[in-house]
Amino acid sequence: MKRFVVFLLTIYFTVNSVFAEEINSVKFNGNEYSLVSSEKSSEHGGYYNQYFKSGENFSSWTDFITVQHFPNMYSPVDLAHAYREFLGSHNCPSSLWEDESKNIAMLDFLLIDSEKDAKLPIIIEFNVFRYEKSSNCGTVAFQYAKRYTIQNMEQVEKVKKEFEKFRPKVLKKVLDFESPNVISTKI
Repeated sequence: MKRFVVFLLTIYFTVNSVFAEEINSVKFNGNEYSLVSSEKSSEHGGYYNQYFKSGENFSSWTDFITVQHFPNMYSPVDLAHAYREFLGSHNCPSSLWEDESKNIAMLDFLLIDSEKDAKLPIIIEFNVFRYEKSSNCGTVAFQYAKRYTIQNMEQVEKVKKEFEKFRPKVLKKVLDFESPNVISTKI
């Protein structure tokens, strides 16, 4: 009997550790990201999960991903349009792709650090959001962000060329990516 209980406990802990690893890390675009934060949003009532690459954090990152749940937003396409309108009100150009028959939308845009009045370094942040129906209720948004840091003027053209190649590839990857489930626990 003891052997059987030990056997069951071994299986239980093995399954739980594998399940926890799957939840707490995500592979995307050739990188592994670890869940570092899961917070309930006071703005929309859903959870907001943030994943960073090893050694990166909120203040020092090159890439990150988020998964957000909007429990009271039932149209992913409408949510994408609303966010695009918000970006436009801040003079931030964006592009929007949508498939109303599948109720999915994708929005991408660039943010440029303007606080330094074009002094170097310049920080450029590329963001892609994919909005889709949640399996429970509302909408889920998957975000991928990449940061470019330009230290000198010679890097401007290099970053521009890199970005022109990178953007179409990552848009396809975001569209095809199976988002992890939203972790509805504060971490």
